[in-house]
Amino acid sequence: MKRVWLAIGAVILLLIMAFFLRNAIYQTVIIPLAYLLWLGRFYYSAVPQIILWGSLLVILLMIVLSNLIPDAPSTPTEEPQHKLAKGQVETLAGWLVKADKGTYFKWQIANRLGHIGLGLRETSERRGRFQSANEAVEKYLEAGVNTSFVDYPNQKSVPTPLDVNPKEVVDYLESQLEMSRGRHP
Repeated sequence: MKRVWLAIGAVILLLIMAFFLRNAIYQTVIIPLAYLLWLGRFYYSAVPQIILWGSLLVILLMIVLSNLIPDAPSTPTEEPQHKLAKGQVETLAGWLVKADKGTYFKWQIANRLGHIGLGLRETSERRGRFQSANEAVEKYLEAGVNTSFVDYPNQKSVPTPLDVNPKEVVDYLESQLEMSRGRHP
C-alpha cells in the first residue's frame, strides 16, 4: 500500500512540474524536433522523384531476382568423415604416450591397471591362486584405485607411487592372469 501512495505522490509532483516547465520543454525539446523534421522533409523534397522511385524499383528487382534464382552449390561437399570412437586399448596407448607430460596421464594408466588388478585379485583369491606383487607395484595399483591425480604434485623431482614403469605392472597382471587360469608363468 505504501508503494501505491508513493506512486500517486510522484505522479502529482510530475504534473505540477510539467505545468510550470511547459515553456522550457517547448523551447528545448519540441522546437528542435520540429526543426529536424522540417529539415528532413526539405532534403527529401529536394531529391527528384524519379531517383527515389528508380532506387525503390532497383531494390525490389534485386529482392525478387534473389528469390527466383536457385541456390547454386557453392563447393562440392564431401561426406563428413566420422571420427571413430577410440577403444580401451587405443585410449590406454594414448595415455602411455602422454605419460611424460604430467601426473594426470600417469594416474589414468594406474587407475585403469588398478581396476584390472582388482578384478584379477578377486578371481585369483576365489580360486586360491593369488600371488602378491612387489611393494612398488602394490602401491602403484593402490594409488590408481584409491587416489586421484590431484593428490600428487606435478613435479618430476618429487617421487610418487605413479613413477613405477607400467610395463612392470602389466607383467605382474599377466602373471596373475596366467595363475588364475591355472597356468604357471
